[in-house]
Amino acid sequence: MKIRYIEEPSLQFGSDQHICPKAGIYEFNPFDISQVRPEKITIGIIGKGESIDKVLEWLESCKSHIDGKTSKTPHPNLFLNFCGFNKDVGFKSEIVYDDSYLRRLNNSEFDDIIKGKHDLEARINDIVELYINEIKFLTKNKKPDVILCVLSENFITYIQEKDISKDDEDEGNDETETKNDIENDLDEEEISEKEQNFRRLLKAKSMQYNVPIQIVRDRIVKPTSEMQDAATIAWNFFTALYYKASGTPWALVRKDSAETTCYAGISFFKSRDKKTTQTSIAQIFNELGKGVILRGEEITLTKLNKTPHLSDIQAYNLLSLSLKEYYEAVKIYPKRLVLHKTSNFNSDEVYGFTQAAKELHINQIDLVSIQESDIRLYREGGYPPMRGTHFTLSDDYHVLYTRGSVPYYETYPGRYIPVTIDIKLARYDESPNLICEEILALTKMNWNNTQFDRKLPITLECARNVGEILKYLDPKEDEMQLRYSFYM
Repeated sequence: MKIRYIEEPSLQFGSDQHICPKAGIYEFNPFDISQVRPEKITIGIIGKGESIDKVLEWLESCKSHIDGKTSKTPHPNLFLNFCGFNKDVGFKSEIVYDDSYLRRLNNSEFDDIIKGKHDLEARINDIVELYINEIKFLTKNKKPDVILCVLSENFITYIQEKDISKDDEDEGNDETETKNDIENDLDEEEISEKEQNFRRLLKAKSMQYNVPIQIVRDRIVKPTSEMQDAATIAWNFFTALYYKASGTPWALVRKDSAETTCYAGISFFKSRDKKTTQTSIAQIFNELGKGVILRGEEITLTKLNKTPHLSDIQAYNLLSLSLKEYYEAVKIYPKRLVLHKTSNFNSDEVYGFTQAAKELHINQIDLVSIQESDIRLYREGGYPPMRGTHFTLSDDYHVLYTRGSVPYYETYPGRYIPVTIDIKLARYDESPNLICEEILALTKMNWNNTQFDRKLPITLECARNVGEILKYLDPKEDEMQLRYSFYM
């Protein structure tokens, strides 16, 4: 067994590199600062009148500096001050709107639905419809770049009590680690016959209007103790907003400008009634993180084998279509393809994916399985092993700490003992060391969260997020969006 430490990967910003998204944007501006970018972001806002007022007040306060969290043991790099969202610093962008972009919903409309409908699905559908009607108006009559859908706290409380599969709001809460993060490709929730989820349904139904939405709680004005601190919430919110407005906050550092690598993630998801299993693929374009989203075919599971796999033809078709969409977006095929999956590749999948790549003259292909590991290391002292600790068990079997002690933060920022991930190489043309370094770097490419020590690479986070939304789209009638900003 060989053990080594991978230095924290740098990210590329406007004028230089930095390992931290927050510090990089503050010191060097977003990656696309010298390109066509969202210097002004026009927003629409939908919600109850009082909730809209609260969010407008918060947006105004975020134009200026916000102090980071302080504690008895200060970690300034972990809780960095927010620089303010304005045209002079950091993102060097500003929010614009006028009163015609504010769509106020009546309290009575919510009350009538909640009191008048006893069926949970009907209630969720009707409330989603309130927002969809206003999204339709804004997109048909105005030109917003992003639409904020504001939820009042009493409504959130109601949904959390009733919704069997609730999600966090888009600005995010503290990340928690659970053993279910990686160990299963499928949503195994069996609480009801049909999944009900307000956020996922609203995201899915709004896609037809071609403007990304951002879901916001009105309690963002005064964060509670279980939420992130005010500066971190602002960093996460405005980074996501900038990305959804077609900006590029940061990018991976390109090692060779002549060589293009494409990263893709595959995940499986069950339909809402849990009767069928389908594939989602989230394709991340090269080092810039631009991607297309595609839906795969239905998978047949047997009683003897409940692990989902693609047939060789399904694997071939899925990757062929994905690579053609990639070409339509960037007008060049990648030189190298890296495919991540949270279950082992079988022989049919290896054959199908490899044939699709070869037909399009992709010379290098790496098929990588990423799963939660039971292997642990122990370190002297009170802190867990370092993020970036990589140990090799064999040529095609590696273990990596993507969470752990972070020197830049001067602490371990998690709340639970960090777990490792298994990295199994079903087929590889690149160095296993480089593949592991790339996985660590890809954990920093989530534009919904500026704390960079994520457990999973964005390839798999993206694929899973996509699957959660796709199950709310009718594959025969609803048109899906290809951009990841519609799913995050």
